[in-house]
Amino acid sequence: MDIDNSKILRMVLIPAMIIAITMAIFPVVIAIASASGSGIAVTRTLSTNTPAPGSTFHVFINISGLHVGGIVETIPEGFAFVSTTHPSNQTHVSGQKVIFVVANETSIRYEVRAPSQGSGTFSGTWYDALSEKEGDIKSMSASVRVVGTPMQSPTTTPPPSSPVPVPAFEAVSALAGLFVVAVAVLVSFRRGGGDSRE
Repeated sequence: MDIDNSKILRMVLIPAMIIAITMAIFPVVIAIASASGSGIAVTRTLSTNTPAPGSTFHVFINISGLHVGGIVETIPEGFAFVSTTHPSNQTHVSGQKVIFVVANETSIRYEVRAPSQGSGTFSGTWYDALSEKEGDIKSMSASVRVVGTPMQSPTTTPPPSSPVPVPAFEAVSALAGLFVVAVAVLVSFRRGGGDSRE
């Protein structure tokens, strides 16, 4: 009877231990998968928000937690994709969309040419192949600056409000006033002197 009980105990205990270990490990695997999906951060920065007409500027994509997946950048109408430091076999351009295949990269840099005028918004999305999650990259706007406008206001403003002529005018007026007073004193002194001679 003791033998049968030990066999039964083994038959029950071994599967119970396997189930217990599986139940203990399974939530950890799920937690790791969800943590990898929620720990993804993809941000964009522009080398300038106000490019000069027809100039080129850089767009930087910073990537954290995205090991295998893709990024789709949408460039505003009028702006044109020029080049990238990302491998060419992992980059595809279709109209205003630039698709980057990501494999353990932490950053992507690409160059854009600004139009002669106008503005637009850079937007994008990311996709994680491991967690099958996706998200949006915060949009950023760029506006082509008007060349010459900032330079005209400083050169036209100072001449009308220049304080240099005003002190010179006051100095000349003060000197002229002193001269008139000096002449008046001299004339009155001579008149007084003339009376004493008589």
